[in-house]
Amino acid sequence: MRIEDLINQNTWWKYGGDFWKYDKNLKEAKGAFTEFQRRKIALKRGNIYIIRGIRQSGKTTYMKQMILSLLNSGVEPDIILYISCDRLASRKELRNVINNFVQTNRDKEPLYIFLDEITYLEEWNLELKTLADSDFIDKLIILATGSSAVKIKEKAERLPGRRVEGNEYYFKPLTFREFVLQTLLQVAVHVKSPDFSAALKILEAKLRNISTSMDEDLDSTMGKIREIIPFKEELDYMLDLYLLTGGFPGVINEYFGNKFEKKEEGIGNELYETFMRIVLGDMSKIRRSDTIARELMRGIVGRYGTKYSFTTLGKALELSHQTVMEYLEILEDAFLIEVVHSLDISKGRPKLKANKKIYFSSPFVYYCVESFISGSDGFADSKENLMRKKDKIMEGVVANHLIQTKEEPYIKEWRTYLWFFYTSTGKEVDLVYKKEKDMVGIELKYKEEVDKREITRINGIAEYIVLTKNQYERFDSMAFIPVSLFLSVLEKSRRLL
Repeated sequence: MRIEDLINQNTWWKYGGDFWKYDKNLKEAKGAFTEFQRRKIALKRGNIYIIRGIRQSGKTTYMKQMILSLLNSGVEPDIILYISCDRLASRKELRNVINNFVQTNRDKEPLYIFLDEITYLEEWNLELKTLADSDFIDKLIILATGSSAVKIKEKAERLPGRRVEGNEYYFKPLTFREFVLQTLLQVAVHVKSPDFSAALKILEAKLRNISTSMDEDLDSTMGKIREIIPFKEELDYMLDLYLLTGGFPGVINEYFGNKFEKKEEGIGNELYETFMRIVLGDMSKIRRSDTIARELMRGIVGRYGTKYSFTTLGKALELSHQTVMEYLEILEDAFLIEVVHSLDISKGRPKLKANKKIYFSSPFVYYCVESFISGSDGFADSKENLMRKKDKIMEGVVANHLIQTKEEPYIKEWRTYLWFFYTSTGKEVDLVYKKEKDMVGIELKYKEEVDKREITRINGIAEYIVLTKNQYERFDSMAFIPVSLFLSVLEKSRRLL
């Protein structure tokens, strides 16, 4: 790598803590409607940290925010190295840059090394292994990100005892709770109604101190939700905004900037197009057919929220069962989809050969795929889908959030605690969540009035949470909770940033 290119990537070597004024990512973040913040990692010397996550979710901005924070805390600019690995030709080039950086600063420690999109390099895990086994690892702090549609998970698992254990994190679209807490005050400034604005500000202060986990007692959860019931109108309003933007910081800021500052509601088509170009480009990089990927995603859209087998999907798309499984695994590894298995209640484990449900990891991903397939305007298409398929899209959002509640890389995969259930006679439970001791059924009934007789009761499921549009009631083992209130208090795993 040329020294000029390296300096351009590490502008703090020139400008120090003022580098953000000249950095594209941080300038955009600070000039946006909201500068989103993520959970911070406590960096310790001698460790290697890996952040895996979906494209366009803000990982690069997160890295730059960490670097700015280090500089503001007094860390010298010249002991921080950032490398955008998608600009390197080989692992050898990466190794040379790092070795030169370490030798240049051999009398200083710790040294900070940020490796962005390391998965662009073939056998990237071998470079981390080399660093972990080096004589100077104890003076380094290494943070690497990856999102390319390659088996990053599999390669990371080949690093046992290499300073990675307990240091891997996931980076996903913002949850509804994060979205609400980080945008409420800005939205309050722009809404026209003084009463609504005042309510949003009060809600922000109250909600910050109220949260629940899925393992918490249902009575306790209901009690906490009771405290924010007066703000249901405000949370419904925020949920509608969340469903349009899907938790992606850039998309949220585009929409809010247009809506509140330009007074033109909408999201530019380029955001939908860029996302799909990146996804299909990643497929090409690993020598997979973007045509097959597109057809597979078309099949997922057409069956959204319903159960089906890989064989059925393959036959409909004229693809082999093996091809369907291979491409679905790639889409899962890229955090684009989530394949939910059905549950064998008697054995307490998933039925791997039975029907599945497949959800996109964010409603925005759904809209990108739908727009790409149909050739229609992305934002208009999303509005249309929310009119016709809001219940299905909402079911996917609920699944996304339940997955994030206690997911921890390698220790606790979400497939060990979240499934759905169906019988041969047609009975079905949308989602089944394994708490510490019992199973809880999750049903989404997004309509004005829900009769408790509509809920499928299954032996082996102790409690039911029925997510509704308006109802807040308790019937023995069933809790009816408005979905906007439920999602607003739901905590996520400590290993999700």
